[in-house]
Amino acid sequence: MTYYHYINNGRGPKKLFIGGLHGNEGKTSFHFLKDLKKEDFSNGQIFIVNFDKSEYISTLKKNYYESAIGRKVISLIKTIKPDFYIELHCYNIKNFKKLTSKDRMNFDGVPPLIDIGDFILVSSVSPYIRLKYLQRETICKTLEFPCFDKLEDNIDMKKSINRYNDFIKLLSIAKSRKNFEKEVVAKYPNESNLAIKYTKEIFGSDFPIF
Repeated sequence: MTYYHYINNGRGPKKLFIGGLHGNEGKTSFHFLKDLKKEDFSNGQIFIVNFDKSEYISTLKKNYYESAIGRKVISLIKTIKPDFYIELHCYNIKNFKKLTSKDRMNFDGVPPLIDIGDFILVSSVSPYIRLKYLQRETICKTLEFPCFDKLEDNIDMKKSINRYNDFIKLLSIAKSRKNFEKEVVAKYPNESNLAIKYTKEIFGSDFPIF
């Protein structure tokens, strides 16, 4: 059953947090989304959605958005028109090096995910949906946590969970694009420089960063 939660914090940016986009990721993302409360957010309208298990199709592929879940994602975006669009994913820890490799552009057509520590990875969202369905100024982030059912002993779960929640909080409390950029650059300066570099590579130098 799809989890849906709406928070009305008055006038302010519209934020869409969405998990369980493909495969069994919803099992992991629900752990984080269910705990988000009214007081965790700045002013604005907040929409939190977590999907159940579905067929795994990469969100980098156009046919994902032709699937049942993909069509729901597009419908949510068109209806809400979010100022912040955040996808919560999880990944098999065995793929960590591949996902963060500089060669990812060659085999996936997108830059590597950015490691912010404790096995937490961050990137923009799929170029397909970023360019076609989201507003130009929308803050777009993909957050990757090691999938609960594919964890290994070398992962400190507490540190990873804290790191993941910490980045989610940067997005949830941000009052605007300018506010988010200021906070994320202050906390993750090197990683932010990489994000700016990759944004320019994919979307061009005149496209909004992050």
